[in-house]
Formats: sequence, structure tokens, C-alpha cells
Amino acid sequence: MSIKQHRAQKIPEIEVGMLQMQILWLLNRKKTHGYELMKELNKLKTTNITQGTMYPALQRLQELKLVKSSASGRKINYMLTPAGRKVMRDSCADFCRTFHGIFEDFICEKCK
Repeated sequence: MSIKQHRAQKIPEIEVGMLQMQILWLLNRKKTHGYELMKELNKLKTTNITQGTMYPALQRLQELKLVKSSASGRKINYMLTPAGRKVMRDSCADFCRTFHGIFEDFICEKCK
């Protein structure tokens, strides 16, 4: 097998941004519609998540086949795919490894 063929067979690692990781994390808890996701994210974040931010992020997750949708009346519910569940676990674990020291320093400093 040539190097070119070998590179073509490699599956690229998927990196998700903070918002996409949070969407995957929330969808891991339950399938839900976009407005509910926006409400939950706005509780978690200090920035305001709008439709102009939420729906392009959901669309990108669907393009990556990490999320799928189904119509329920007038609402569209979103849910994780098996690939989405794996990416969510991997990206959350990576996030925890990356920020563990910062969390410890910040929380321990506040407790002193």
C-alpha cells in the first residue's frame, strides 16, 4: 500500500468546539428540540445563545452525523447518533484532562 493510499484510509479526528460539545452533552441526557437546548445552554453560559448560533451548530453536528433529527408535530427533536455519543465522551474527557488543573486551582483558591 502506498503512503497516499494509507493517508486516504485514515479517519480524521473530529474536533468539536465548546458549544458543539455542550450540545452533544445535553443531547446525551435527553433528546429535545432546539429552543429547549437554547434555554439550557443559556443557563450554563454567560453568553447568550441565539437561534443564529444554535441552529448552524446543530446543522454542522448533523452534517458530521453526530446528531439526527425527527419531526414531532411542529417541533424538530434532536438526538445523538452512536458516533455522536462517542465524540461527546471523547471530547468531554479531553476537556476534563485539559482543564483539570485550572479547576483545582480555581476551586481550591476560592476555598482558602
